[in-house]
Amino acid sequence: MGDKDKIIALPRVDATARQQLAGRMRALHITRIDEMPRIELYLDQVLTLVTQELEFMQVPGDATVTGSMVNNYVKQGVIPAPRKKRYTRRHLGALLFVCAFKRVFSIAQVRQIMERIYASGVDLEWLYDETCDLLERSLSACFAEDAEAAEVREVDTGLRGGRERGLDPELQRLIEAAVTSLATRVFVEQTLLLANGGERR
Repeated sequence: MGDKDKIIALPRVDATARQQLAGRMRALHITRIDEMPRIELYLDQVLTLVTQELEFMQVPGDATVTGSMVNNYVKQGVIPAPRKKRYTRRHLGALLFVCAFKRVFSIAQVRQIMERIYASGVDLEWLYDETCDLLERSLSACFAEDAEAAEVREVDTGLRGGRERGLDPELQRLIEAAVTSLATRVFVEQTLLLANGGERR
C-alpha cells in the first residue's frame, strides 16, 4: 500500500468539550460602550483589555494586539489618535472592532470599512453596541446544537435600527456580511482547535 492509499484517521472530538465550547460561545457577552471604563487608559491597559475581550477568538501563535499594531493603526487612520497618550471608550471600541475584523480581512480592507463608518456620520457608540449584539447572535447561530440549529438560525442576523439611525444600507450590508464572516471563521477555527486537542480556556 502506497502513502497515498493510507487511510487518514480523523481526530475524535470529545462531545463534552464540543458542548462546553458551544455553551461558552452562546453565552458570550462582549463589553458594550457603557460597560467600559469611564477613565482614560494608557496603552498597556488598552492592550490588556482588548486581549481579554477577544480571547474567545484567539488561536495559538497569533497576537491579538500589540503596541506597535496600535501605533500603526493610528498612523494609518484606522483608529483615532490618543489624547496625550491616553485612550477613551471610543478608542477602545474602535480597536476592538479592528482587531476582531482583522481575523477575517486584511488591515487595508478593515481600514476601508472604518473609513466608511467614520464618513457616514452614524452614531459610533450605537453602531459598536449593535455590532457586538449581532456578533453574539451570529456566534450563537453558528454554535447551535443540531436539534435547535434551524430555530436559532432563523433569528434575525442583521443590525437592528440601522434605517432609523441613518445608516447607509450598503454600509449596513457590508458590516452584516463582515460579522457573519467573522462568526463563521471563529466557529471553524475554534472547532478545529478542539479536534487538535488545542482548546483554550
